Formats: sequence, C-alpha cells, structure tokens
Amino acid sequence: MVPSVDRMKSCSFLLSIAVIVAATVLFPDEVESAKILCFFPSPSKSHVLGPQRLLKNLANRGHEVTMVSEFPLTKPVKNYRDIYVQAENEFAAIMAEVMQGGNQSMITMIPTAIKASLEYTNKSLNSPQFQQLIREERFDLVILGFFMNDFIVGVGPLLKCPTILYYSAGLSELVNVVGNPREIASVPQAHLGRKSSMTFFDRLMNVVLNLMETLFHTYIQYQSRIYYRNNFPSEKGFPSYEEAKLNVSLLMYNSHFTQTSPRPLLPNAIEVGGLQIKPEPDPLPEEIQAWLDGAEEHGAIFLSFGSNLKSSTLQQEKLEAIIGTLGKLKQRVIWKWDTDRMPGKPANVLVGKWLPQDDILAHTNLKLFITHGGQGSVTEAMYHGVPIVGIPIMADQDTNAAQVVRDGWGEVVPFDELTEAKLTAAVQRVLSDGKYSERVKQIATLFRDRPHSALDLATYWVEYVVRHKGAKHLHYLGADLNFMQRSLIDVAAFVAVALYVIYKLSRFTLGKIKKVVCGRIRRENKLKFN
Repeated sequence: MVPSVDRMKSCSFLLSIAVIVAATVLFPDEVESAKILCFFPSPSKSHVLGPQRLLKNLANRGHEVTMVSEFPLTKPVKNYRDIYVQAENEFAAIMAEVMQGGNQSMITMIPTAIKASLEYTNKSLNSPQFQQLIREERFDLVILGFFMNDFIVGVGPLLKCPTILYYSAGLSELVNVVGNPREIASVPQAHLGRKSSMTFFDRLMNVVLNLMETLFHTYIQYQSRIYYRNNFPSEKGFPSYEEAKLNVSLLMYNSHFTQTSPRPLLPNAIEVGGLQIKPEPDPLPEEIQAWLDGAEEHGAIFLSFGSNLKSSTLQQEKLEAIIGTLGKLKQRVIWKWDTDRMPGKPANVLVGKWLPQDDILAHTNLKLFITHGGQGSVTEAMYHGVPIVGIPIMADQDTNAAQVVRDGWGEVVPFDELTEAKLTAAVQRVLSDGKYSERVKQIATLFRDRPHSALDLATYWVEYVVRHKGAKHLHYLGADLNFMQRSLIDVAAFVAVALYVIYKLSRFTLGKIKKVVCGRIRRENKLKFN
C-alpha cells in the first residue's frame, strides 16, 4: 500500500519538529559569528593544545578565530588563522640545567621562572606581528594564556573587549582572579594532595601551604605590576592593574574534581579538565601505527618528558639507566626524543621528535606510560586508562605523581634517585600486577562521566560571554573585597569595639545611677537617725 499524501505531509511535519527540538537541545542559544582572539604566549606546546582544540571547535561553529602563539596548526582549518610569534625562550636553559641534575627546588627557581615567563609574554606582546594585528583589527572576545604573567590581563582593555583566562593546570590562588572562595578549612592545597577528610595537623599544614602560595602570588603580582605599567599606562586611559584583573569575565582551568578534591566554584570558574583530549583519536602516522600494532603479544610503552624537558639533555648516568631498563624489556617502546639520533638506542625503541601523545595513549596495545608527571600527561593517561611510572622532575610534577601513587594506578621513581635497578623494579611492578590497570580504568570511568564534555562546556561558556557582552552579571562581589573584608575581620573588629563601648557606657551609667541611689539612701538614713 502506498502512503497517502496527507500522511506523508504529516510525517514530514513531525520529522521537522523533531529536528528543531533536537537542535534546540543539542545546540542551545546559538550566537552570531564572533571574532575571537586567543593570545597564548607560552614556549610550551602542551599548554597550547587545549586552546587550539577549543578554537577549532569554535571555528567549526562559524566563528572567526585567531591564535597568536609559537605553535601554528600543521593542517589549515576553515575560519581559523594562526599568527606565528616566536620570542626568546629563556625556559630552555632552565630546563636543560634541571635535566642535568641541577637545582630543582622551586624556592630557588621561582624568581628565575617568573622572570622568564614575564619576559616571554612581554616580547610576544610587543612583537611586530601582534602589534600590527591589534592596530588593524577589532575583536569581540580575547582568550589569554595565563601562567605567571598576570600583567597579560591588560590585553582585554587594550582591545576593548571581554576577557577569558585559560590556565593549563588546576585552580589555585595564582590564577584566582574571579575571587573563588579558597575554603582553607576544607579544601586541601594541591601539594597536600586529595583527602577525604583533613585532621587538625592537615589543616595546620594547609594553612601553611596556602600562606606560602599567597606569598608566591604576591611576588608575582609585584613583578607583574612593573610590566603592566610599562605596557598599559594609566596616562593612556588604561584601568589600574587591580581593575583590569577584576574585569576578567571568566576563568577556565584544566582540571576536574575527580583529579583533586571537590570545592565550591563560582559560575565563572569553569573546570575544563581534559580539554585537549579527543574522544576519538586521530589516525597515527604509518610508522607509529605499525609499531604499536606489532606489539600485540607483549604490549607497548610510551616514554615522554613533555614539551619543555628534553630527553637529549638528560644527565648521562640517568640516560643510561633509562636505556638500560628499556633495552631489557619485551615490550616495544616509543620515546619522545628531540634530536635526530639517540646514542645507544635499543632495538625495541622507536623515537620521534614530536609524537601525538593523546592518540598514542589511546592505542589498545599501550600498557604503560613513563612520564615526568605533568598535568596534561597525567590527565591523558587517566582518560585513556593507562597506568603510569612517574619520574617527576620539577614544579607540580611531584604532587601529580604522588597523587597517582595514592590513587593506586602507578609508581614513582624520584629523579634524584633514578637508577636502572629502581626504574626496572617500578616498571615490572606495574606491568606484571593487574591492579594498576584495573584501578586506572575505574578512575577513567569517573573522569569521563560528566553531563558535557570539556570541549562542549568550554565552547558554551565562550559563546555565553560573547552573547552577553562580557557577562558582567557573573562578577562575584567577594572579588572586590580585601582579606580583612572577606574574612569579616573589619566587622568583627567593629562589633568588638561597639560591645566594648556599650560595656563602658553601661558601666559608667550604672555607676552614676548607683552613686545617685546610694547617696539618696545615705541622706535618708541620716535624716532618720537625726
């Protein structure tokens, strides 16, 4: 039987309604095409991967996006434009010294690292490419890479558009420009690690760690003010450094509550942990694909020290320890190596200068990730369910690796203690004991289980800020308060003084009343006896 025309029209109408409803649910509040600039002055390619993925998604949704960084895309994307800016990288010398076993203490490295970050940002900001861009074009929104370079917040007022900050690690006081409550009594500082509850001594240590973080941030701000005044002087109509920070519309940071401890969050402090991770991996280069596919019997291992720490600069004895360990394994190994040749390379090792880490970790034959423990690396391993042997070297890597051990899905060999025997023992434990693989798969399930992907969430909030012209209604009034006001110390002091004044007035008044009454009684008694 052939359906009637009326019935076909009816079905077509219902189908159209269904499509409209589905589009409304999946893509709410579409915005008109916006011009979005992402200024990301970082010498670390891994820090840029998240924003690049976000911009590509925005470009696919019809926005006109521009990325200013040292790392242009390898393949062009419609509506996506790269502005290549390379500044002198002072971090390279610092990283090379660390890999040679030099001083890794953050206390002594802090001033050098801050200066390097500020200088890199300043040179990128004043590069001919960026200066020409801001002279000739106007934008609806700017997304800024935030990393020990607080003065970068002046770019928003410079372009006269709303500002979003992106931070490639977890939320801390170093980036908390939106005034998110710290909750020191209940939220462990990152170096204390995730805890289900804190003892008195944990809370005491938490106070100390938060105080150190505040002092660190105070020093960064002190240095940043100098660069802010030089680049955004008040004489030219720019707001003060403090006002520019308060004008930030949104803070996105690359972490998720399953990686840390749950904490209260303002609506403009957005968790986008795993933003750089693709739900479906891209095809691997042929050589890497064949290498991993051929590791079906014993599995494969991936080794990388990230984008800043270069394996070729490793101290010789530590390099020999790693090579000695890997050369005795049955597994095939892929090693991120930054030069054309590796001395003494074992036959079971394949090297590459830049490797698609996220796609490699997604391969089913990968059994272990040997990593420095950077935030991005740990997050990607967690997402793909790959256990870790960490060799933390500096910064937050010790904290990240220690949390992996506490959570039961990896082992750690401290860089200072790295020997062939210790590394071999850690690798064999993780490879031979299935508990590590089982545990990381449980954690991966928690990390992946969320109502919206990190990419969808970040995209929504970027468009939200554009749609509402900076979304000033998200501003938290607590961000305007100083420490005394936020802690209600001024109120407590006022109440204490008021109570003291009332007490003194009451005592004075009662004293006067007592004196009058007692004097009257004495006079009356005197008259009686006379």
